[in-house]
Amino acid sequence: MARTEHSVHVSEIERQLLRALISTQIESSDWTAIDRELGAYAWREPDHTVVYKAIVRARSRDQKNWRKELPAQATRMGFPDLDWQELLGPTLPGAPKPQPQQLIRQLKRKTDSRT
Repeated sequence: MARTEHSVHVSEIERQLLRALISTQIESSDWTAIDRELGAYAWREPDHTVVYKAIVRARSRDQKNWRKELPAQATRMGFPDLDWQELLGPTLPGAPKPQPQQLIRQLKRKTDSRT
């Protein structure tokens, strides 16, 4: 059975969003908007919180460097044992590239409907 937007769990949307943030080249002005929308978001998965904070704190906004930089940043934050394979691993060939803003809207709709 294909997943619909309503059947996708919040933690899966979070994972997709983090993967999109990591794998997409994003302009600095767009990062400001993303951080404004997600800055106060209460991540459902503790690992997702750490990953997002590592993304925000990363010195480089160049996704090519994040394979090394994000795990190092998380280690400096006191979280050396995160499993980065799921977020930094290759995407399936031909899979549509998720857009961060679309995923943020989907996440907000999903979490707003739960409150």
